[in-house]
Amino acid sequence: MTISNIRKIGQIRHAVRLAKKFHAGQVRKGPKGEEFYNHPRRVCKNYLVFKNKSISGMIAALCHDLVEDTPLSLDELENIFGVEVQMIVFNLTKPEDISSAEYAKKINHWGLESKKIKLCDIEDNILDSREIPLEQRTRMLVRWKKYLDRLENDSPLNGQEAEIEFVNKWNAVNKLHTEEWNRLKPDIN
Repeated sequence: MTISNIRKIGQIRHAVRLAKKFHAGQVRKGPKGEEFYNHPRRVCKNYLVFKNKSISGMIAALCHDLVEDTPLSLDELENIFGVEVQMIVFNLTKPEDISSAEYAKKINHWGLESKKIKLCDIEDNILDSREIPLEQRTRMLVRWKKYLDRLENDSPLNGQEAEIEFVNKWNAVNKLHTEEWNRLKPDIN
């Protein structure tokens, strides 16, 4: 194993510890009260399914909610992991002062790594929201659909393997969203 690979493994471990430390005491929405830290772990695990992935992507998947949900800043994240991780997390962080619709408009400016992680995030959120009250879950599904639509409308079509992987993942997450929405429809009407 090269020194470079050892450093990269060390960075991933550091990201795991950082996410666990900063998300300590936070819980997910819903009746289960699950530790929030499990969410970024699952997002990273889902990201690892991509054949074309990066160390920066793995770290960003683990850290994707740190700036939004903890006192850690983008500058601090950049100092720890570098500008590439910082940019991915910047993309994934929705500022409090903008609407979901405004946030969705920014998706077309993202790089592929940010888009892949966002798909993994939406997928985990959909699966984890099944026990959330109907009205709240309906609002969440509407918001996630806006994001999925922007990801699809801007999906790359150059035929490269990484892009094909992205499109396949988008199809799977969109199908999951449709199934969950259809499951809710009788209760909404």
